[in-house]
Amino acid sequence: MVLGGLPIWFALLSVFVLGSIIGSFLNVCVHRLPAHDSIADGWMGLFHPPSRCPRCLHPIRLLDNIPMLGWLKLRGRCRDCSKSISVRYPLVEFFNGLLWVVMYMVEIGDYRPTDGPLTGSSGLFAGDLSPEPVFGSAFMSAEAILHLRYLYHMVLLETLVVASLIDFDLMVIPDSVTVPAMIVGLVGSTLGCVYILPVWFQIPDSVQNLFDNLVGDPDMLPGWLRAIRDGPRIPGWIEDSPRLHGLAVSAAGLIAGGGVIWLVRITGHWVLKQEAMGFGDVTLMAAIGSFIGWQPVLVVFFIAPLIAVLFALANWFLRQEREFPYGPFLAIGTLFFLYAFRFLWIEHLEPTFGYGPFLLLLLAAGAVTFVPMLLLARLIRRGLGIPDLQPIDPGPWRAADPLHFRGGEHVDRFEGRWRTGPELDWPGCDAGRGQRHEADWRNPGR
Repeated sequence: MVLGGLPIWFALLSVFVLGSIIGSFLNVCVHRLPAHDSIADGWMGLFHPPSRCPRCLHPIRLLDNIPMLGWLKLRGRCRDCSKSISVRYPLVEFFNGLLWVVMYMVEIGDYRPTDGPLTGSSGLFAGDLSPEPVFGSAFMSAEAILHLRYLYHMVLLETLVVASLIDFDLMVIPDSVTVPAMIVGLVGSTLGCVYILPVWFQIPDSVQNLFDNLVGDPDMLPGWLRAIRDGPRIPGWIEDSPRLHGLAVSAAGLIAGGGVIWLVRITGHWVLKQEAMGFGDVTLMAAIGSFIGWQPVLVVFFIAPLIAVLFALANWFLRQEREFPYGPFLAIGTLFFLYAFRFLWIEHLEPTFGYGPFLLLLLAAGAVTFVPMLLLARLIRRGLGIPDLQPIDPGPWRAADPLHFRGGEHVDRFEGRWRTGPELDWPGCDAGRGQRHEADWRNPGR
């Protein structure tokens, strides 16, 4: 049983249908957002003009827009001009529906409405670190918290799907994808019940043992260090100000996510003499952090390279290409973390992040050793026969270069418009460009 006492099969079928419908919208986002420079223009371009065939420009009928079924009904071709429609559209819709189903099982699990606290049925349940329900409140009940957090995280995952597909196609992640996601992450966090982990916690016994091993006599510590040593597992202000705490979780995750990739970007450029990360990766990681917090985003930061390095080596040896989109691996790392949270957190991560102030010292030490690690990676790359990337000198800008540039940017002299004016009727213009047959098709009888 799930929300409202509905059977689980009905809930899963409902989220699959909803996910496939949203997947159809994601296809529009992937196609249109990169075509605009500004964020406002990109989002306004999602709704106008209506979806249409890029060849014959006929609007796509409502029944033909039904996710997956519309493509199957048309047999993958436009109803009016028979132009083939990429199979990626129904595949995105299908797998996006599956993503909604899988994450519903992960986040909601086998939860059954009760008057008790959150149980361990949710895959993102972290014991006493999880949001506490308010008994008797419909908005802050255990059932409501699970579903609100599920919808909150699905906004993040849909953002990652769009960013990954665009990055895979164009090697760029537009701000129109990541910046709105950051805003939703920050605003949604003020609900105070959608975070995975609190902004700060520590395991008192572990912290006290470390202090005692380093100092010996706790009475020798200054007052402020003694307060840290004897601090509670979770600061009291978290329960007193849940909305402010939720915003703090999101803001800390945004700064940590964007900051760590920015560090890699600057340091990698200095050591490797090439761009290590694009700015789109910085904003994407900041968006991820705004949804999941600073501890999980650091885990994603370490998971993503483990997956990417295998792809990078295969990409080099098979295709001799060294550049590849990194956004999809950040998305895979985030999805893996959410899916395997219970195993990763309980078995390995909670004792590490529970060291409190000592964890900050470990992170600072890791940042200091990052440069030697990059130097070692550069040596390993040379040992594998992968040369350093040499800068390309474009040379001087000659008088004919603007003509070549414009000719390459505007291969179609109509530039998406029907021909106008009798001066364009001479067939030699079309024949010289190899577009004679296209011109006859566009303007039959002329």
